[in-house]
Amino acid sequence: MRLSVGTKSLLYGAHWPPHALAVALSWRWLYGKWPSLKQAAAIGLHDVGYLGCRDMDGDEGVRHPELGARIADAILGREYGDLVRGHSQGYANLVGVPLSRLYAADKLAIALEVSWLYLARTRATGELAQYRTQNRGRPRKDTGASDDLWFRVVRARMVRGAMQYAVSELAPDGLGASRGR
Repeated sequence: MRLSVGTKSLLYGAHWPPHALAVALSWRWLYGKWPSLKQAAAIGLHDVGYLGCRDMDGDEGVRHPELGARIADAILGREYGDLVRGHSQGYANLVGVPLSRLYAADKLAIALEVSWLYLARTRATGELAQYRTQNRGRPRKDTGASDDLWFRVVRARMVRGAMQYAVSELAPDGLGASRGR
């Protein structure tokens, strides 16, 4: 039996089990408190939709929040399903849902990754090749940079995006675009 790249990602790639722990740690750092039990369950569910996906950012992978959100809706309630739905910018843009607080914590989690370990795992799963050459199923120009440089640039971009969102989310009126959540 040949495993899909999404399934391999969940088992030992970018979305392996310690990823949820990194997201919870990022949540703590961003929001000043640990996620509640229901928030932690949503964090644990947020990427389960990669199960069986042949791609990470293509037609299948972009919809990965749907499975975790349906499970969260059923077990935890709609609020937590929405937390899962809004963790992916690609999905949020595709279906028109707002980003959730889980978005920033998920993106910031890459700051806790060790580059050589992340790269080894994502090479082994096939994710790295997809990340470097595809954007929602469309070809992406690969600059030819080393994998390590690529990772450092992507990590910096993701951390910057997470911080910009978190600042706008948490800023008091007058200091940012507070979303009132």
